[in-house]
Amino acid sequence: MAKLTLKQRFYLFLAGTLFPALICLCGLTWRVKFVGRENEEAVGYPLIWAFWHSRLLPLVYFYRGLDIVVLVSQSFDGEVISRAIHRLGFRTIRGSTTRGGVESLIEAVKELRNGSRLAFTPDGPKGPKEIAQIGAAAASVKSKTPIIAVATASKRYWALSSWDKFRIPRPFAKVEIHLSEPIDPSGKTPEQVNDELQAALEKITHRADESVAR
Repeated sequence: MAKLTLKQRFYLFLAGTLFPALICLCGLTWRVKFVGRENEEAVGYPLIWAFWHSRLLPLVYFYRGLDIVVLVSQSFDGEVISRAIHRLGFRTIRGSTTRGGVESLIEAVKELRNGSRLAFTPDGPKGPKEIAQIGAAAASVKSKTPIIAVATASKRYWALSSWDKFRIPRPFAKVEIHLSEPIDPSGKTPEQVNDELQAALEKITHRADESVAR
């Protein structure tokens, strides 16, 4: 990483201290409902979760402390995320479709073959928004690991002015976490699995949004 400015150093300090505390404080007030969690229980280990970048925050809170491996970009924003989630009990692989992609894919496949559970944001780190890139599907095919599409939704949230309109559920909001049936990569190409993942994410996200709107 290039030499950091004073402002960037301050953000990294907050990422390792204040940000995890705020996530936990806010998360303590959320009222969570899981839909389809039996799907991940049926798969067991290894497992890949895939979800849109804008909706990851509730998952960081509700899946904290489980030694889940998260693919995080090598950018400065990725460093901020990495420091924050390390404090919440996650491990990271650094890389994306644009930087360190081959190396991170090799490491992800190794983790999966060793029985780990991995989390991907297939439209991260910079979009296009809600368009799945090939990384999660490629890791699934190479390691023969099922993928579960995940969507979080809340009627009451703040949306940041970022490329993905990142969502932060407001304190005391009802948060729903929906999980799809597993996508089996057996006998399929990464492109075929990626098409299935795109369709599953669109479907599960629509279902979650409809559910909280009732």
